Amino acid sequence: MRLSELEIDALGEIFNVGVGLAADVMSQMVNETVRLSVPIVEVVSHDQAGLYFVERIKRPLCAIRQTYVGEVTTDAILMFPEDNSLELVRAMVGSDVPVEQLADMERDAMAEIGNIILNAVISSISNTLNLSFDGSLPDVSIIDAQGIFTDLVGRSKAGGAPSSVLALTIDFALETRQVNGYLAFLLDIPSSERLVVQLARYIESI
Repeated sequence: MRLSELEIDALGEIFNVGVGLAADVMSQMVNETVRLSVPIVEVVSHDQAGLYFVERIKRPLCAIRQTYVGEVTTDAILMFPEDNSLELVRAMVGSDVPVEQLADMERDAMAEIGNIILNAVISSISNTLNLSFDGSLPDVSIIDAQGIFTDLVGRSKAGGAPSSVLALTIDFALETRQVNGYLAFLLDIPSSERLVVQLARYIESI
């Protein structure tokens, strides 16, 4: 999938709207202001994607994956370094919870966070590009960056081997914490082509 600079900018704006919605919901959940940076959007091939994330994340990851099926079908993966994910869980449940209990709560809490962020971003894509999606329940894994595009992609439900990956980097700034998050949308060839068509229509309309 090849996108022009204008198309990349348009996607960035669409993603930014979704990220802003997610930040508002998360702020209510953790009872403090959550600021999410404007996402940096890059398009990489499936072969490049593993290296892309391995170079950026050298720690174990908490990965939340949901499959969205529609005219454009995608596996969406939200990733946090595992130590950052515990910081988010602590923000959700409060500082009074003992550390040993946080790990037990991590999967459920991260599934909820992933569901909020991924659905907000997908909703923004849906509303702006006039696409409809049906989403699966979130699946949470603790995995290293090298495994993201072997283990998770090997289990992909996105209708075929992904050819393109929309890779996003987002900074989560809480009042007392700084958390780095990463988003990847895996697209097969037909979905990539449909996304480009809808994106072109959207740009022509504005």
